[in-house]
Amino acid sequence: MRLLILLLICSAFSTCSVLDSFRANGIEFEVYGEGRLIPEKQHCVPYTLDLNEFVNSFNTNNMNEYSRGLLQKRIFTSFDAICRKFNIQTENEQPEYNLTEDRSQMRYLDYFDYNWNSLRFERDLKSLFLENKINNPFLDSVTEETIKRAGANDVLDFAQKTTVFPKTCNVKQMTVQTMICFNISDIPQSGTIYALAHGGEFLHNEEVYAYYDIPQFVLITQQAVIPIELEKCKVLFGTYIYCFEEFDTQCDVRTLSDCPIYAYKTEDEFVFRRSFGIGYIYATTESDVDLYQNGTKSTVPGRVFVLRTSFGTPTTENGSPVMMPDMTPHHEPEKSQFAELLPESQKILKSDTPTRLYTTQRRGVNMLSHKHYDQGAWDAVRDFFGF
Repeated sequence: MRLLILLLICSAFSTCSVLDSFRANGIEFEVYGEGRLIPEKQHCVPYTLDLNEFVNSFNTNNMNEYSRGLLQKRIFTSFDAICRKFNIQTENEQPEYNLTEDRSQMRYLDYFDYNWNSLRFERDLKSLFLENKINNPFLDSVTEETIKRAGANDVLDFAQKTTVFPKTCNVKQMTVQTMICFNISDIPQSGTIYALAHGGEFLHNEEVYAYYDIPQFVLITQQAVIPIELEKCKVLFGTYIYCFEEFDTQCDVRTLSDCPIYAYKTEDEFVFRRSFGIGYIYATTESDVDLYQNGTKSTVPGRVFVLRTSFGTPTTENGSPVMMPDMTPHHEPEKSQFAELLPESQKILKSDTPTRLYTTQRRGVNMLSHKHYDQGAWDAVRDFFGF
């Protein structure tokens, strides 16, 4: 049974070898979700979804002028609120209306049509944002050119083959700027998204803390390890993460090649925290740390550790949930991953801001310096003559 589970987790040998390289290089990792990389320029096109035709289809002929004005206000207000609820940027504010809901000015059928049309608009717009599909009633606004571009035969085929990702809402114009992607289920770059953080090390008798600054998230497929920027990804159905471009970095997380090195001077009460997945990774010289900045200190399991928090049943008077810390010590490598730090570089380190360090050579030995392309005179001569 254990062998079967291992085979399922490591469906490709490359995935297991990548995770092994993470461990060897002092990288903490955890599964964040399943994901897919969609090259936007190859599979997606910008598309403006006009909601005016949908709104104009509402039957308001029998409503009086006051009821129609109130319905228009409700639609604009709902449009703005729903976009904000789904974290979709709104380009401008909704129009101003000097109307308040007054049942005495509405006939019974007016009030019925007002509620029916309002709820219909809100339901269909939420469905669009939740399902990421252009279905009825929005299919009527899709042009023949867009249908052909998707390689679809008709609007129903178009709805099946496309996925829509809303980007911005223009409330005044009643439009949604979207990105439509075609046949994304056929794109092979799918796999598991991992959260990453380099554990770092304390150097020079714990007077310095150094770490590699690596991408916080990567998509591991059977073919590659792809750095991604999670803020630019979209989550569908609450479970699957779609990303549209790679994170621009030269850092190779498998080898730490070309990954920037940063360092701090560790004075008394040194505590440094970075985001890691749904938790944090800490580095500290203290044995007790105030993890939640609430005045309560907890004993930590080591100098570098990972903190994850679970929430228990509220027991306090104000009904706030109880935060229960789960701390896991980071396993530091037996051999240091960092070259020796030059004395002049150690002197300029600060405890409140990180200092970028670069690998240089002194008498043929790798050293860390705060100066880019720092090199001793003898090393410059050796490089010039090639010996």
